[in-house]
Amino acid sequence: MVKKIQRKDGIEYQRQDKRNLIPSTEQYNETLQQLIEQNDMNTLIAVRLGCELGMSRIEIVNAEIRNIDREHKRGLWIDVAKHVRRGKDKFVMRSREIPINLDLYTLLLNYVDKDLKYILKRERKGPIAKPMQELHINYLYERANIPWATHKSRHYFKNRVRDWMRTNRQMDEELVRHFMGHKHMDAHQSYGDFSWDYKLDVIDKVFK
Repeated sequence: MVKKIQRKDGIEYQRQDKRNLIPSTEQYNETLQQLIEQNDMNTLIAVRLGCELGMSRIEIVNAEIRNIDREHKRGLWIDVAKHVRRGKDKFVMRSREIPINLDLYTLLLNYVDKDLKYILKRERKGPIAKPMQELHINYLYERANIPWATHKSRHYFKNRVRDWMRTNRQMDEELVRHFMGHKHMDAHQSYGDFSWDYKLDVIDKVFK
């Protein structure tokens, strides 16, 4: 489905509606191969962070190099200020540690520039001490003609984890919520019940 967009300056353009498209594994792998062939590493990293770590746009642009291996080996610690819908102009800090599959971890270590602060490299002029805007992820997707919307990368991640769990008869919705960074469904449940080795093992098997 193609939508017609009318800009404030009167210019009209068409944009494909990507809201309902979640990529298949085959489509995802083909997209990664195209990005490699185009040597578009910034977009490749952004896509893989979304699809293989389940990170949101705000988490991707705020991901700092120093937070790789901060708490655990092959972990990425995320600290972001998120807007709270209750109340006016209120923000809270949301923190979580995300396990990184071995292949992506190796790529990240070779990709990052340790003289910079953030994992995703700034392509346009701007203060390097500040993260890019979330909309920059949208720009990267559009520029590379990626057929799914940025938020659907998180859906792809969730589907891959759930599919692996179903295949191996190890369904654990609490672990899925933990990987996604969602709040507890039950106040008596604790994400701390999952060992770091177990989380890494699951992620490695899902994205081997």
